[in-house]
Amino acid sequence: MQEITDIQQVFSLISEKSLNIISSISADGVFTYISPNVKALLGYTPEEIIGKPAASFNHHDTNGKFLEHRNLLFIDQDTVRFTGRVRHKSGEYRWYETTAQYIRDQYGNIIQTIGIGQDITERKEAEEAIAYLAFHDSETDLPNRRLFKKRLSLHLEESKNGLHGLMLLDLDGFKHVNDTFGHDVGDQLLIEAAKRLKFAVRDKGFVARWGGDEFTVLQSNIESRTDVTSLVEQIKDVISEPFMIAGNTIYITASIGVAFSLEDGDTVEALINHADAAMYNVKNQAKVMNSSQI
Repeated sequence: MQEITDIQQVFSLISEKSLNIISSISADGVFTYISPNVKALLGYTPEEIIGKPAASFNHHDTNGKFLEHRNLLFIDQDTVRFTGRVRHKSGEYRWYETTAQYIRDQYGNIIQTIGIGQDITERKEAEEAIAYLAFHDSETDLPNRRLFKKRLSLHLEESKNGLHGLMLLDLDGFKHVNDTFGHDVGDQLLIEAAKRLKFAVRDKGFVARWGGDEFTVLQSNIESRTDVTSLVEQIKDVISEPFMIAGNTIYITASIGVAFSLEDGDTVEALINHADAAMYNVKNQAKVMNSSQI
């Protein structure tokens, strides 16, 4: 009897000092036990949790995924790992990775779930930050070339018969700004131009930085070519407005090449190449017009 008491005391000490939350959930989803360290980790006392549905402490997205997961379980699958968001008593959600051990009756029905949950919020946030940086431009905070190509490829695959418009935009006069005012002003100009571009497009399309002083805009499932051509004019007007940067008034313009799916290609590469050629054609036409006016 003394030995059993000692084991119980050891278990209580481990569960109290552990960084993992140990829990037991009944067949109908109600907490029947939770380790005392839940107070330090999630702000609740065990009494505030035991007897309550486990789902009431989870984010609704997590509950949906958990039900999906339970429905896909094999009859002999007793140990699984699950990641989801759990509500702290303060109201914020924490990411938890839980290893669940299912206890079944003789017919294979789950009658109890033993869970060991570890807070992985910092790891999850670090992973999300890395993923964000992988698909976004660090200077303008716009989606980058990789994400743009991924988004375009997805639309071409899912809406093969849909009309999609792609713009490739280059800032005319950007090199002159860099040479005249320095790269710090040039960098700020890129940031401000990106803001204007995003403001002009709003929910009409998907904006990304292609690289250097080039940007891309995708308009998916449009009704006609005029949806794109009218937005092109709006963007040109917005970019041509003077920029005030570091006490300098700066004027630039935008050359924009356009490509349409179904007409100019059905792959990412074909559409980008067509828009690129169209953009340089616009640039050359502008040079001819400027030289004729001199």
